[in-house]
Amino acid sequence: MDIMNNNIYRVLGRAVKNFRLGLGWSQEELGERADLHPSYIGQIERGTKKFSLLTLQKLSAALKVETTNLLQDKPFKYKPSSWEQKIIGIIRDRPAELQKFTYRIVKEALRAHTRRNKP
Repeated sequence: MDIMNNNIYRVLGRAVKNFRLGLGWSQEELGERADLHPSYIGQIERGTKKFSLLTLQKLSAALKVETTNLLQDKPFKYKPSSWEQKIIGIIRDRPAELQKFTYRIVKEALRAHTRRNKP
């Protein structure tokens, strides 16, 4: 899709959503990683909110992609790292409740680590 023939904020919003979904993240997860409110992420993804270059930079950093990738409006296919594949392998055949419990433990551990290492 040609960026000149479409609203730049819609193009960026679709790209952010594609990358987020490709990573399997909720709007809340992306919001935490980018230090933005989840409802703001939703507005960005719908193309209804104009946002600054700083916000674009936060989003690209959180999504771990170059800012220019967000301008291309192409589908995104995520390839898990070997560590992510190992984690998936450990929980894949477990009951849903245990997977949910494991997710909560990992999420809390990462939050604690992030809080401890903030400047």
